[in-house]
Amino acid sequence: MAKVIEIADGKEVSQETQKVNKDNNLPKKEEVKKEEPKQKHPLLRKIAFPVVAILTLGGIAAFYYFGIYKLKPTHPSNVITFNSRYILSESKLFGRKLPLLSQPKEPKTEESPLNGLLFTKKEMNELTKRRPVAVMINNHSEARPQSGLNSADIVYETNAEGGITRYLGIFWSNAPEKVGPVRSLRQYYLEWLSEYDPLLIRDGCAESSDPKANACGNVKAYGIKDVATIGSWRWNDGRRYAPHNEYNSINNAWEYAKKQNWDSLPKIDGYEFKNDAKSDERGKKTIVKTVFHMRLNNSGKYDAIWTYDPDTNSYLRKIGGVIDADQETSSQVSAKNVVIQKVRMNPASDGTARLVVDTIGQGEAVFLIDGKVINGKWKKDSRKDRTKFFNSSGEPMKFNRGRIWIAAISQSYGKFDIIEQ
Repeated sequence: MAKVIEIADGKEVSQETQKVNKDNNLPKKEEVKKEEPKQKHPLLRKIAFPVVAILTLGGIAAFYYFGIYKLKPTHPSNVITFNSRYILSESKLFGRKLPLLSQPKEPKTEESPLNGLLFTKKEMNELTKRRPVAVMINNHSEARPQSGLNSADIVYETNAEGGITRYLGIFWSNAPEKVGPVRSLRQYYLEWLSEYDPLLIRDGCAESSDPKANACGNVKAYGIKDVATIGSWRWNDGRRYAPHNEYNSINNAWEYAKKQNWDSLPKIDGYEFKNDAKSDERGKKTIVKTVFHMRLNNSGKYDAIWTYDPDTNSYLRKIGGVIDADQETSSQVSAKNVVIQKVRMNPASDGTARLVVDTIGQGEAVFLIDGKVINGKWKKDSRKDRTKFFNSSGEPMKFNRGRIWIAAISQSYGKFDIIEQ
């Protein structure tokens, strides 16, 4: 039975009846009037189309005038095609920097006083902070192939004892990490290296009662900047053993020099240098042989042969009948200039096998340059003076820029042969 909750106009009304009456009083959905959208002003509808048409025609006219008539595009036949190596003047393209296709190179205008090689000013500024390094290098047949010969600026070669030759390498423009094998010093090498006031790498020296052969005493007397064996090491490749396996480093010598305040280029008298002769001005073929001791020949193990290579305008070397190689560069030993310096050699007065070589004085010389054999002379005024070389007319010899190899052979028992020319 429905519950009565109120009385209206004296009548009882149930809750259900009251709810139905309220629902019936709500407007029906379809009877709700939709609000009409506001109508545009009649004048705007009349002018909108003409305005759009005028703007469109104006845009077309402007494009024709400025984009076609005024611009006058260049005919394709008049377009300049740039080389692909040209780049945009702007350093950015799509937000990314473009690297230069080739950086401008500083010209090489500075000449090495050692062998005429050319360097930039920046390179020379660095090189002048270095002192040349002289290295005594073993040439015993069991010490081959050597390390560093093709990195030397200048190489001296002559007898040590028993017909066995030894090298003195002068290093400055290159710094090989491995040079050697290193051996002991002789007096005449000491006199040659004095021309450069260098750092000296050696292992031992010849000690003698004859002052002309006493390298050990004179190293100290001359005030040589001696590195000796500092930083050296022994290396065994399974074929060579002490004393033929000691090595050192040019960079190691320079690091030591900094601690001693020896790290600057001393004054060195330079030679006269030239560019290589033109190909039609060079010799065609030259093969020469140097024999350092005819009586103690050691089966020719120390005889050197130089063969002219016209492609590089340099001389390729053989030793003991086989190619002479630089183990560090895997290349045949070569030189741009070969000097055969004829010197007097005599036994020392101490009764040993030591030699006295007259490096100070003058004598005959032969030059291998540009595929030609040139006769001349050499002269050295004092231990510290640089050895000077002259052509047959007495004019200073002009060397090609590059390695100079000086082979000092005895006037008495040395020999220089031109095999082919």
